[in-house]
Amino acid sequence: MQKGLILLFGIVTYLFFFVAFLYFIAFVGNLQTTALADAWPALVELVPYSVSFGRETGPPALAVAINLGLIALFGAQHSIMARSGFKSWLASHLPRSAERSVYVLLSTALLVLLMWQWRPMGPVLWSVDAAVGQVVLWSLVAIGFAMVFVSTFLIDHFDLFGLKQVWSQFRGREVQPPRFVTPLFYRVVRHPLYLGFLIAFWAAPTMTLGHLLFAAGMSAYILVGVKLEERDLVRYLGSDYERYREQVPQLVPVPGRAWRDRAGRQSAMAD
Repeated sequence: MQKGLILLFGIVTYLFFFVAFLYFIAFVGNLQTTALADAWPALVELVPYSVSFGRETGPPALAVAINLGLIALFGAQHSIMARSGFKSWLASHLPRSAERSVYVLLSTALLVLLMWQWRPMGPVLWSVDAAVGQVVLWSLVAIGFAMVFVSTFLIDHFDLFGLKQVWSQFRGREVQPPRFVTPLFYRVVRHPLYLGFLIAFWAAPTMTLGHLLFAAGMSAYILVGVKLEERDLVRYLGSDYERYREQVPQLVPVPGRAWRDRAGRQSAMAD
């Protein structure tokens, strides 16, 4: 009975995340204000709030404080719960197979809170109206989110979001720890998932002050999160990750720099 409930919890949590992430793409892209809403009018009702539109701003100082507080809360939860010490503490209070799903649940809940309570802020800092410029920027947004999506599968999507753990416990099997691999993007940049988010956040055809605050705040969180994550990776993977870090850039690919194993062959890595 307990195995079935844990499996159900993991599946429901994943579906919650998946729906929230789709909304997040629309939220960042202000899709309810684009031509896509003309083709699909329901989008206006499905996505009433976005990073730049849909809610009264209120007093500017209060809006800034609320927005920064939401980013800080989101970043703190991710940074604290992702640390190995907190994971060990959580595992001592919950079934180990459910630990990742709990992390995903709380992360998604805080993402939903951020999108729900975010205060759009004017004025418009830039707006690209030229067709070529719009195509380029929307393509970059799509590439950024696609890079995020693909990167999760490169490092084991179902393990990252807890489904592998709950399914393994349901079948009575041990979950194998992640292996040191570096597929595709990971050969040339250590954190392609974060790079994808940065591209999607900043490649905005319309940039308002609120969107700028969001992009800058989330970028700051990513840079801090990378430092903390790499500290854990060095502790977990040791000299393998140290060599990987020396050879491969953190977020921006550099021509001529790519991961090579001890035999000189290109390899791949799971973050």
